[in-house]
Amino acid sequence: MRSVAIIGGGIVGTSIAYHLRDADCDVTLFEKGELGAGTTAKSAAMLTHHQEAPDRDAYEFREHAWEWYDEKIDDGTLSFDRIGTLHLARSDAEYAAIRELQQSFASFGLDLEILSPDEIADHGIDPDGLRGGLWFPDDGVLDPGGIVQFFAGTARRAGVEIETNVEVTGVATAEGAVTGVETAGGFHAADVVVNAAGPWAPTVNDLLGVDAPLRHTEGPILVLKGDDPVSLPFVFFEEGVYFRGEGRSQVFAGKLATDYGESETVDPDYALSIGDSMYDLVASTAGAYLERLLEFDVINEWNGLRTVTPDGRCIVDETDVDGYILACGMSGYGVTVAPAVGEFTAEWLTSGRKPEPLESLALDRFEAVAE
Repeated sequence: MRSVAIIGGGIVGTSIAYHLRDADCDVTLFEKGELGAGTTAKSAAMLTHHQEAPDRDAYEFREHAWEWYDEKIDDGTLSFDRIGTLHLARSDAEYAAIRELQQSFASFGLDLEILSPDEIADHGIDPDGLRGGLWFPDDGVLDPGGIVQFFAGTARRAGVEIETNVEVTGVATAEGAVTGVETAGGFHAADVVVNAAGPWAPTVNDLLGVDAPLRHTEGPILVLKGDDPVSLPFVFFEEGVYFRGEGRSQVFAGKLATDYGESETVDPDYALSIGDSMYDLVASTAGAYLERLLEFDVINEWNGLRTVTPDGRCIVDETDVDGYILACGMSGYGVTVAPAVGEFTAEWLTSGRKPEPLESLALDRFEAVAE
């Protein structure tokens, strides 16, 4: 029987394990810490159609993930708070950009409305100086931890082995093919090794000398809390910061940096601090558009790493090492695409035929990109 080792217990790794649960193979997932405690726990937790540079392949891939989420939300398996996404434009250039986004999504079959300043004000945002905003009404907030536990729990009950607090320290090969993984607890034989290690994916690649264009960006989030109820969609401001409502009286304020060209590869085990510039940006943006938030207290903060690729789409592909598969570089959208990544990867590993939706996520699309 074929043996598969998955490295990484975030939302992508557990999705792959979940979708392999009924396959005719032995599946073991290795997580160096606790399940979902890395980037998954530090995400904005949004299920969103929003993209800065939409293309049809990416849109259809997300739609496939949406179908899985819709089923689990409708049957009560997963929670979902449909708050919508609002991409605001202040400058003429940004307004032209959101109109272009509207047209792109319309060509995919998703009709979106550009809200007027008065309509923006209906969402609790001071529209002074704003030209308009592209409105994604179906977007909303998921519970990533709950999704990870659903994936992992269902996989476990079906016979998948999930090892937490077990770090993979090496990937063994023979004659150009993987033979297993090394951990502190010993050697585990495997015919296939899947790198779903999130921000640790470049470190795992280094174990084998595999090159892939993966870099890190920071995703700082401040948690604001007030005395009164607050309702707010997921709002992108041109100033480079977003806000979204969280529960009854909290707001997340963060940055979703995905620019590969301005990023670098860092040590994901190093705790990232949040500098004064982030606090200043949040305060100045709130002062301009969400003045009531200036009375809120910052009750928590965290700074997670996003693993990005040059085109902002993930890599799901084989490598020059036979049996070594990449499922990484989610570029800040791991929560949104995880069900599709898991399903198509599992289909590929069990059938031996790569599903067509994975073709646009191949590693060789970056052959001209220099690390």
